[in-house]
Amino acid sequence: MLVSSLLVGLVGLAGCGGEFEDRTAVVEIGGSRQTYQVDSCGLDGETVFLVARAPDGSVVQGVLGLADDGATGVTPSTGLTIDLKPDTDDTRVAAVGQEAWERRGAAGPPPGAIAAARLRGSRLQFDGEVVDVDAFDRPVPGAEPQPFSVDARCDLEE
Repeated sequence: MLVSSLLVGLVGLAGCGGEFEDRTAVVEIGGSRQTYQVDSCGLDGETVFLVARAPDGSVVQGVLGLADDGATGVTPSTGLTIDLKPDTDDTRVAAVGQEAWERRGAAGPPPGAIAAARLRGSRLQFDGEVVDVDAFDRPVPGAEPQPFSVDARCDLEE
């Protein structure tokens, strides 16, 4: 698929590890890693949101649902879309929990899977499996799941 071939081009970018700069998101898909500059992140009720862009134009949008304690991630309420080339319609991948999918008013099964979600201080972290999606974020038939992880740091206030 086109998305899989684009992911190969992400290899060799800034590394993930224990610490990295504020307002940075490190996204891994399959064996590829990309660093994004966080445009916006914050807390809206029981949802943490994230929008980040890479120098090549790719965009990450994520929501992380929180439990009543304000720190524990709720996987059904968490979701992620990554648009690897926003000027085209066939380079998107997504993973969305069932509740987040239903809140969008979407029908059918959600794309991908959210395996874990957590808020650790100023760090939003979630992982699971993304799949190729169409322009409406519906799973592409026959799309192969790929493991992903997101680690975003948002220390500065909006």
